[in-house]
Amino acid sequence: MKRALLLSVTALLMAQAAFATTVAEVRKRGALVLGTDPTFAPFEFKGSDGQIQGLDIDIARAVARELGVKLDIRAVGFGALMPQSVTSGRVDLAVSAITITPERARIVGFSQPYYRSAQVFIVRAGNPGGFAWPAGSVRGKTIGVQANTTGQFVANDLLKSKGVTIKVYDDFAAGLADVRAGRVAALIGDAPTVADLKGRLPGQFEQAGQALVAEDYGLVFQKGSDLAAAVNKTLARLRASGEYQQLLNKWIVQK
Repeated sequence: MKRALLLSVTALLMAQAAFATTVAEVRKRGALVLGTDPTFAPFEFKGSDGQIQGLDIDIARAVARELGVKLDIRAVGFGALMPQSVTSGRVDLAVSAITITPERARIVGFSQPYYRSAQVFIVRAGNPGGFAWPAGSVRGKTIGVQANTTGQFVANDLLKSKGVTIKVYDDFAAGLADVRAGRVAALIGDAPTVADLKGRLPGQFEQAGQALVAEDYGLVFQKGSDLAAAVNKTLARLRASGEYQQLLNKWIVQK
């Protein structure tokens, strides 16, 4: 039975590779279809004009520009984005602060890493519950995570055995609302998100304790797609030209 399952998975991955989106198809269509969950400021979020923007979006625009096509942005919830929207071909490219993991890399293709981040605990400003990590006791606490993110994976691996209750959210904003209301002790999120929250919502949130784990982000496409070479070429050019640092200064570096 295990052998049959393995063969089925192998066949699925081979089929994905055989029909992976190609650069030629993207150029013929005239558009690079991008999937993203616009709830992860400063990487991707909706601005006051309703348009999706952020570091990841600017990187995707650079990829589309070098392919000579427009960027067609589709807002997709993270649970559907990874990996279904990519493996099904509904999007050509996905970018949404997506962590590179061995498990995901067996299903989808990743670019070279473009950002080193970390998973941290987000609490109410002033940390009224005295939440701490790793020194403090987390037993009996309820911790929020977003579904299908590495924050959920880390929580399951590191916290369940310590007597923590894990509350899963489809939407990151809903988790923040529960932190603000005191319904959960903390929410696991990306370190740059904390800095962004402090800027946009001063006096509401802060990081508590040390980071749980460091991680690298990558752009995602179907396995076997020649978009891999195109994306990596763009990332290399952005770094060499200094444009990548300019994007970091624009979206990440705190003034």
